[in-house]
Amino acid sequence: MNYIKSIHIEGFKKIKSVDVSLNPHMNILVGENEAGKSTILEAIKVVLNQQYRNADKAVLSDLFNAENVAAFKANPSVKTLPKIVIELFLELEANKKNAPYFHGEVYGGRGLKDEKYGIRFECTFDAEFDSELESFISEGNLPLEYYSLTWTTFAKNPYRTIKRPLNFLFIDATTNAIVPSFNYYNKSLFNSKYDNGTQARAKNEFRAKLEGAFDSVALDPIDENRKFGIDSKKVQLENIISVFEDSIPLENRGSGMESLIKTQIAFDKASALDVVLMEEPENHLCFTTMRKMLHEISVNGKGSQIIITTHSNMIACTLNLSNVLWVAEGCTKSLGDVPSDVAAFFTKADNNAFLQLLLSKRAILVEGATEFILLPKLYEQITGRTIEDDEVAIIPCGGVSYKRYLEIAECTDKKVSVITDNDGNSDGISEANKYNSSHDRQHVFMDQAIEGWTWEVCFYRENKKTLDKLIEVTPEAKYLFHKKDYGPVLGKMLNNKADVAYQMLISGIEFTVPQHVKDAITWLNK
Repeated sequence: MNYIKSIHIEGFKKIKSVDVSLNPHMNILVGENEAGKSTILEAIKVVLNQQYRNADKAVLSDLFNAENVAAFKANPSVKTLPKIVIELFLELEANKKNAPYFHGEVYGGRGLKDEKYGIRFECTFDAEFDSELESFISEGNLPLEYYSLTWTTFAKNPYRTIKRPLNFLFIDATTNAIVPSFNYYNKSLFNSKYDNGTQARAKNEFRAKLEGAFDSVALDPIDENRKFGIDSKKVQLENIISVFEDSIPLENRGSGMESLIKTQIAFDKASALDVVLMEEPENHLCFTTMRKMLHEISVNGKGSQIIITTHSNMIACTLNLSNVLWVAEGCTKSLGDVPSDVAAFFTKADNNAFLQLLLSKRAILVEGATEFILLPKLYEQITGRTIEDDEVAIIPCGGVSYKRYLEIAECTDKKVSVITDNDGNSDGISEANKYNSSHDRQHVFMDQAIEGWTWEVCFYRENKKTLDKLIEVTPEAKYLFHKKDYGPVLGKMLNNKADVAYQMLISGIEFTVPQHVKDAITWLNK
């Protein structure tokens, strides 16, 4: 199997410097907006497709890392000029055609001596012009026209796309420019489906038949010396081809089906594709169509390396958390160490909040709807700030499943407090206290007395007079909970948890917060 083992990026767009190790098969890049997920995909395209090779040099101002540009502006000199370096480390079969062309010493001196197949892209100022541009540069000007873009294999050969070591396809569902998107897709599919000889033969035959077809129209000459003809440079086969399904071009199938159809076709040809890049495949897809897409990726994409960026919880979980690469704060962190049973849980658990936890700054895990409804108000009451101000996520995870979320928090060093019930179990209290003593970034909070066995009991204990006045009960009704009589008000709170919590929220009353809840919020803010 041929695939991308890792990628090193310096000074490119959002990324100042990062090394990303990739799985041979599935890679799911997740992170907040502007974290650098798309930049990683674009870096791969820059290297393999020689993107920007013929672009106007003005585009470089958008490609340089902003921090590097700012550092140059603060101390302008030839030595501080920004540059871009991207290295793709490849796994190639030794007997693969052209493989020796990419085999050689690793650049960069970072000790990756076992990485021997690859391509290096550099965008650097041409030192030949140092002396004549020194004054211009010292004034803080970027000499964009004097930058060189070079692509070199690890064997120190010039890289050309005609010798591309991997067949790859890029599927982008983020753009609304359907025609350019499909043109790029159709070209990529044409290039990956057919070898160079087949492509060349098709182009030659098409050109010859096109000229013949035009001649058959038999237009009269313009004058004695001039006549109309076909300029073959304007009509290239790969620029006008389209993929048809049931006699309908894919371009006309609608945005909602665009990504699914592209994915299906790509994986129909999986044997010809080494790498498939997918940018936010969830765009424009309803729930059922996304399920179909995930089935295509899971079942039919096994012969290719797949690299996906996504904001979809369903995609991240269905394709297995162990394949997730979390992109944040200039680095990437693999979730490959997540225990297999935890990954399996999130794959099967419906409506889980894995990505909400991963992308939050800090989080409070709670059992259910009651806590979820009231905690934002209680947080503001204790801290004087909103959860939005502090970028705190409140995540209902139900019962003991919070332990699965804690596994994720531990793997990602996420600060998380859990507010849960002790269920009248002294062993549970001891277990939580023992957990807290061995974890600095994750703590579990529950009432320390078994009498405070659940959230409603703790709240009623602290706010009995207020709640007796606020909660309306029917005198003749019995509010039993698990066949036990807790009194009408607490009984109603236990039987109608979410409704009572909402009533408490909209009442505007400032309630006394149970101590373990207060402790959880205070600890999270330390």
